[in-house]
Amino acid sequence: MTGWQITGAAIVAYLLLLARSAWKQGEFRQYLRSLAIVAALCGVVAGAVAAAMALDSQ
Repeated sequence: MTGWQITGAAIVAYLLLLARSAWKQGEFRQYLRSLAIVAALCGVVAGAVAAAMALDSQ
């Protein structure tokens, strides 16, 4: 396994543990909403970086 695969597996395991905890506390819907917000923010940042790279390479 490469370093990125280990990091990705650790992140997935952490998110699953958080989901299990949220489920037990009855807050799974709030967990999913927060996860969607974080994913959207990551997408916005990734899009901005991709746009900057595309503009810089021209």
